[in-house]
Amino acid sequence: MYVVVLAPDPQAVAAREAGRDKRAYGGSWTPAALDAVLRRETPRRGLWLDTSALTPGQTVDGILAGLATAQIRDP
Repeated sequence: MYVVVLAPDPQAVAAREAGRDKRAYGGSWTPAALDAVLRRETPRRGLWLDTSALTPGQTVDGILAGLATAQIRDP
């Protein structure tokens, strides 16, 4: 099993959201709020990849390069 967490910074998420027709965030549900919960409450297992400045192709390359880190083995 592999775990990959795509974790761009909140500013990158907000910029991407601004370029989309539909909205996923609003009110107290903001990119910064979601990011804070993700980083505070999600165990640091697998590959955490900051995709803030990556293209989709670079993201795929980063995932493939990090497969050893992403692999989760039973304890």
